Amino acid sequence: MEPHAPLATIDESFKENSVQMIKTELVGCLEGSMENLQQIWNEIGISEEQKEERTHVVLKHLQTLLQEMVEEERQLKTTLMENVKTCSADLQQLSNELGIEYPTFPEGISILKLENDLRTKVDEFKVEKHKRIKELKKLREQENVFCKRLCLPAHNFGQNFVVPNKEHIRELEANIEYLKNEMIKRLESFKKIKANVMELWKELEEVPKTTVETEMAMDSAETTFELSAINLEALKVLELELEHQKTININISKQLREEIQSLWTKLEISENEYKPFLAHWHGFKRSTINAMESEKQRLQALKLKHMQKFIEGLRKELTNWWDKCYFAPAQREAFSPINDTDYTEELLNMHEHQVEVMKSFYEQNKHLFKMVEKRETMFAKMAEYELKKNDVNRFSNRGGALLKECRARKVLEKELPKLERELKEDIEKWETDNEQQFLVNGVQYTDTMVQQWENMKLEKEQMKLERQKKHQDIMKEELLFGSKPVTPTKRRFIGTPSKTTPNKQRKMDTTSTPSRVTLASMCQSPCKTKSSGRPPIGSSTKKQGKVSRLVTKAKVTPKRVSARLKAKRQVLGESSVLNVSKKLNDSLGMVAGSKMTNDKNTSLMSCMDYNDFAVGLENIENEKNKCRSSLLVAENSMGSFV
Repeated sequence: MEPHAPLATIDESFKENSVQMIKTELVGCLEGSMENLQQIWNEIGISEEQKEERTHVVLKHLQTLLQEMVEEERQLKTTLMENVKTCSADLQQLSNELGIEYPTFPEGISILKLENDLRTKVDEFKVEKHKRIKELKKLREQENVFCKRLCLPAHNFGQNFVVPNKEHIRELEANIEYLKNEMIKRLESFKKIKANVMELWKELEEVPKTTVETEMAMDSAETTFELSAINLEALKVLELELEHQKTININISKQLREEIQSLWTKLEISENEYKPFLAHWHGFKRSTINAMESEKQRLQALKLKHMQKFIEGLRKELTNWWDKCYFAPAQREAFSPINDTDYTEELLNMHEHQVEVMKSFYEQNKHLFKMVEKRETMFAKMAEYELKKNDVNRFSNRGGALLKECRARKVLEKELPKLERELKEDIEKWETDNEQQFLVNGVQYTDTMVQQWENMKLEKEQMKLERQKKHQDIMKEELLFGSKPVTPTKRRFIGTPSKTTPNKQRKMDTTSTPSRVTLASMCQSPCKTKSSGRPPIGSSTKKQGKVSRLVTKAKVTPKRVSARLKAKRQVLGESSVLNVSKKLNDSLGMVAGSKMTNDKNTSLMSCMDYNDFAVGLENIENEKNKCRSSLLVAENSMGSFV
């Protein structure tokens, strides 16, 4: 936008005043300066010609200064015009990128004002551009998470753009919502397949073989497994294969049982000898099939027990060297003569040679195997200490066992990493020299060490979860049944009979504490009991003594029951039992077996007759059948009558 010339807007009066002011000031300043220069020149003794030349120099200098000032202002104007042009271009580009209409500016404004307004708009559009790009980046990150998990391509807008518009944002949000629903669907399918496959693996005693199977079997598979269509299809195929393998194992186990049974019969082996085998090995697991195959081979090899013993001895020695060198089953099976049953001299020579080879191999790498053995021992001790950390009984041990354990643990924590570093360095050197991996039980030992630490970490996490679950179970139990006292109480529960009657109780008045004889004579039972041949309750001297002790009991502070537990008990039916107990005990002056009446001299005969007492007991029995918790009924009954 080309601005109008500022000369049309300049106030003419202001211009004249400014020029006149400058002229006055400049003339006065110039006259004073020239007088000073003339005086200085006279004092110096400069000739008139030189004075004239110097005067021309002063004039030239003033002209040059004014020209430079004019040029600087003209350059400022040019710069502002260029800025206006640049900002206009930037603003036009940002408007096109953002899809926003180009802003308009009022006509007749100055160059400076126009340049400032343009820069302000450019800054606003840049902020909007940055905001949209940031939002696009955030949505793309969310989309990439789903696409990576589902192995699907990202959304293609069909055109290239630098700054997304609102339509692009809506398309991307819709695609993210679709990917989210698709992942939920595939995840549900994955969970079902995994559960079935894991169960089949357990039944067949199989382990993951491929990378996909290994990733699927991980505990974190639900959050890390790639839910691609190919992987899900592979898992479905695996599920079908395991189902087929299950059928095959069932048929094989059935056939082996028949063959073994036939061999037992032919060898005249009694049922008592092979019955434990059948009881232990049942089903169709791989271990069961292997055990039955081993039993079949054992039965077939009974005739060969008197063969050459030298080869068997060499095989035992060879197995010992294999154990010292930590050979895996696959490495041992590489020596095929170990399973040869044709006992010949050639077979004997092969075994002797193999023993010498293994002996030489062990001697050459003895220091490594010793370090591996030492490291395994120390790691096992570390695992034992980790397990003991959760044993609270160790805090009560005497003899400084806990202190010794802490010291040994600190030494172990210091020595074990040092040993592992040395072992890793020696293994790396050995692998470089021999150009092969150093294997322990068929696995590179550096990987084994890492895996052992990971397993220990997982076990600690599992123990932590188990403790949390146990704590939650205890909290649930306390919520339902109340907390149990952790220390024994010194008070006897209400109704606990004492071995001897206190002297104070013997000396009390019979009006408040009737004796056993008095109670028996006063409380003749007028009603019959439900079971025939059974004496009335009132005639039992044992129960009379219990009632006698009841009335003479001192005030007992009831056990505090929380409001939460009280509400739970009321829901379980305690309120109805307490109501019956309260009605029966109103005559005795007691409530819930813990509060005495104010009248301490009230006798049992003056409160109620035995008929009411018996009816109350029958009601308690009826309420006991209705209550869902026998424990609560027993507690309430004890609180009411004992």
